[in-house]
Amino acid sequence: MPMVASRAPYTLLVVDDDQPMNPREDYDNFGTMVCWHRHYNLGDEHKYDDPSDFLHSKLFEMYSSYPSSEYGKPVYDFLKSGKAADAKLEYNRSTREWELHERWFGGRDWSRSSSYPASLKGKDVPDWFLDDCLSALKNSEMIQLLEESGQFVLMPLYLYDHSGITMSTGAFSCPWDSGQVGWIYADADKIKETYGEVMPETVEKAKSLLESEVKCYDYYLTGQCYGYQLFEGDTEIDSCWGFLGDMRDMQDDLKGYLPEGYEDLAEKLEFDYGEFDINNYLEEESEETEELDDEL
Repeated sequence: MPMVASRAPYTLLVVDDDQPMNPREDYDNFGTMVCWHRHYNLGDEHKYDDPSDFLHSKLFEMYSSYPSSEYGKPVYDFLKSGKAADAKLEYNRSTREWELHERWFGGRDWSRSSSYPASLKGKDVPDWFLDDCLSALKNSEMIQLLEESGQFVLMPLYLYDHSGITMSTGAFSCPWDSGQVGWIYADADKIKETYGEVMPETVEKAKSLLESEVKCYDYYLTGQCYGYQLFEGDTEIDSCWGFLGDMRDMQDDLKGYLPEGYEDLAEKLEFDYGEFDINNYLEEESEETEELDDEL
């Protein structure tokens, strides 16, 4: 639905942008958005087969970058502590091996799934054993490890699909038409690049920035994309597209594009609820201006 305002000789028209830019493709974003959906291509392009593959890969990358003495230590400690629901890491003194035990398919019995015959300290531990340990964890447990690292900001993404789609970092109330479709995240390197260092204050700033990126993307998904045309008389003299957000919220942004002394046109914008035609509107405005001139 268009919005229009006039003050001779200018007319400002705000309309829907039917070819909007995709914020996840056309913007330089702080966060990375990974999503999986059967019907929609959402978020950023990525290489992960499913959520488990993503979480596993990010933990492996993070632990592999740790100093030698800390390589893999958080996940080994987690499995030794008994915090994992269906996996545990125990030392077998008779065989002098670290053994990974798992329970499968909700059963009660433990089965040895992997083992390593040496100390778990340092990078002498082969990658395959770290990989086996990560594979034994549930998604919720891998999320816990990422969050506890203090080096990773991860926020869930939920989609509501009913006569259109909308996205949020908070769950929707309807369980039938909504659900989690992925995450938006920023790692330590990105936080340091933007804020200088990783600390509680910068982590909170990162969360706020990620939240704003999701809101911007939701504007795109819900079609809240606009452009304006500026006319002098019946001639278009300027236009700009790519505004995202509530139409009322973009009024302040518009002021910087208007001729000096005519910034108030943005504040005077009103919705036109009829069958709007810009040519008819400009013709009527021209006639009214001529009548006013004749009276003067």
